[in-house]
Amino acid sequence: MVYIKAMLMCMLTIPFLFNVPSAQAAPSENELNQYLTEIGWTKQDLMDYLDYYEIPLDDFSTVEELKEIMGTPINSKNLQQLLTKYGLTEKELNELMDHFGDNLNEYKFIEDLDATVEFYANYDKYMAEIESGLKEFGITEEEAERFFTYLTEVEEKNKDQLDQIATNDTLWEKVANVEDPSQLSDEDLDEMVRILEQTIALYEVKMNFKVNGQAVTLKDLLKMEEPPAGNLSGSIYSTSGELLIDFNIPKEYFESLEVVDEGEDILHLGEISDDYVDHMHEEKYEDGRKGLK
Repeated sequence: MVYIKAMLMCMLTIPFLFNVPSAQAAPSENELNQYLTEIGWTKQDLMDYLDYYEIPLDDFSTVEELKEIMGTPINSKNLQQLLTKYGLTEKELNELMDHFGDNLNEYKFIEDLDATVEFYANYDKYMAEIESGLKEFGITEEEAERFFTYLTEVEEKNKDQLDQIATNDTLWEKVANVEDPSQLSDEDLDEMVRILEQTIALYEVKMNFKVNGQAVTLKDLLKMEEPPAGNLSGSIYSTSGELLIDFNIPKEYFESLEVVDEGEDILHLGEISDDYVDHMHEEKYEDGRKGLK
């Protein structure tokens, strides 16, 4: 993500150096307020939008320059053109977005919606496969979508944070590629705990495990040679305490490393969230570059 930010800053700045004083200023308040009234936004809405893409308002001297980056407001005509482009009805579009916990009302500009639909269309089948795997643990589609949305917010705050997920996934597969859990050494178990704890930290979540309502640590859980008598459950919370996911681990999964294999789907949700935020920033850079030609 660093190169994207650098390129975007260059794209926004260089063309203006030949036309404006070195000390740039944001568009005039009157001009800006008129534009915000036209699109039905407050100034805070605008600042939140620019913050997401890491674009300072001061990089624009006029509203026309700002519009080049912001894009075209959604209307019935360009929305229909988008539906035709992807071969979707409006109902199918809403269903596709809902599959990722998203909705059309969150979008103001057709270029952003286009980038989102392109991503969702490419990842829809993969998301369904992940949700199917998570369903074995009692994790609903709604919970998976809520977790995906939370992770995109985590990635938005720090564009490089979830890049480590792909590395964790590779390490996880290496450690988990054992048919018999008893073959795992103490070093293997320590490595699994390390990967999981690192992933939990990257996701900015808190994870709790319980056996018959009594708390157990992650390491103690992995060291159990036999399934615990009774119910083994877990919960994932945001750092602010919001419950994101509740799940159970069936006994048959505990008796093999299939629970580890299926648990990989949680990692994959993080990968998709990371890919989504990267995709949106790359598309914004491309649109801005075209607009400033």
